[in-house]
Amino acid sequence: MRVGDFGVDVVAHGGGTLEELESGHVLARAGQVYRLRLRNFGPLYCVVEVDIDGWRVTAGGLVLEPWGTTELERPIDKEEDGRFTVEAEGDERVFGPDGGRDNAALGLIEARFRRELPQGHRRTEVPTLPSFPAAPRPMPGQDVPRSPSRYPTPSVPSAYRSVHAPSRAFTEQRDDAIERAAGTGLTGHSDQRFVPISLGPLESEATVIQLRLVIGTEAALADAAARPLINRVAPSRPAPRP
Repeated sequence: MRVGDFGVDVVAHGGGTLEELESGHVLARAGQVYRLRLRNFGPLYCVVEVDIDGWRVTAGGLVLEPWGTTELERPIDKEEDGRFTVEAEGDERVFGPDGGRDNAALGLIEARFRRELPQGHRRTEVPTLPSFPAAPRPMPGQDVPRSPSRYPTPSVPSAYRSVHAPSRAFTEQRDDAIERAAGTGLTGHSDQRFVPISLGPLESEATVIQLRLVIGTEAALADAAARPLINRVAPSRPAPRP
């Protein structure tokens, strides 16, 4: 989903199928491991704060460079390194005694993007079509990441940059596509690490994008997996040049 200069996609990790509906629901099956693809389509640095199931997974925030993309596969919390995993509502091992039934935010993925206010010392270049250039680097002496760490630095504001440096077509919501509610647990191990980086003042108003994970029916996801991303007809050849 894209709103203005920002985008969020839920991406299957290690195989599997995810399907985003126009309603903002993301169909998945229980046990599906996923990543969040966070995108900045604008010319300014930004900080994104992500909440999943009502809990913050990005500590002080994650930095995206101008025209940059990163994929978040685990919480930034120094105590956690498990990967995001879809779990069906009712799993008491993951969600506690109520199985997540009393959590109104179960399955909700909320990303709040705030741009850094324009800084005179930063130089950015407008990308040239058809492809984007590599994200511009800060000038020497400015915002140089410190040695890899999972801990914030005492600068204001302080956020993280992922050490790791593609969207699906929308379909109409169908009543038979959603089987039940779902939330996120953590499984396995992720080697993703983060380094602190300092930015200048941020805009006060955030751009908010919300998606909600749900358990999709096997039929709906099988249909999504079988649907081609583009027409099977080969793209036409340009006319011969004289």
